Amino acid sequence: MEEWRGLLLVVHLLSTMMMAAPFYMLVIVNERARFGVPLGYFTDRYMENIIRNNAVRCFIFQGTMALSGLGLIYVSGYGWGSLLTNPSMIVKWVSLLILMGLLSVVHFNIQPRIEALMEQVKPGNPVPDGLAPQIARLRIRRKRLSGLCLFFVLTALIMGLRVTFAFNMYLALGLIAVVAVYAWRVYRKPVRFGWI
Repeated sequence: MEEWRGLLLVVHLLSTMMMAAPFYMLVIVNERARFGVPLGYFTDRYMENIIRNNAVRCFIFQGTMALSGLGLIYVSGYGWGSLLTNPSMIVKWVSLLILMGLLSVVHFNIQPRIEALMEQVKPGNPVPDGLAPQIARLRIRRKRLSGLCLFFVLTALIMGLRVTFAFNMYLALGLIAVVAVYAWRVYRKPVRFGWI
């Protein structure tokens, strides 16, 4: 059983690591803003392709996190009731469900609306009047949700580590507070040097 636990833990942590997508989507959006040029076909189509195509990968990583997490609960002997009684597991699973919900909102609602508007932007042609503000509003909404996703990814990671290593709940809450500040910072401005 210990080998299964080790394997599932590696798969679970790798899936969590791959969910760094909200961080990198915020980096892309903030770097696009620093670029400073108005809405244009090549720059904005490139950015939207990266963001649009990443959603499917995120759904797969989230599914892998969920399945490997359930496997870890089973092989570690916590019992299914711990999903409703262990505060760290509750926060972790609620965070994952919120992540799935936020990604669904972006992928099935916001991104298709951006794509429909971007269809009107053609290479070499001027951007139709009034289009840039419409796209900007949707991008701001998507960026806010990405900031929330980053917070919930890191919260789920902290609580998963707490389940595995049983460190103090006050330390976990302190780390979640730091994560909240960091997610806000990444949302607001480009992070040129990793943590700062």
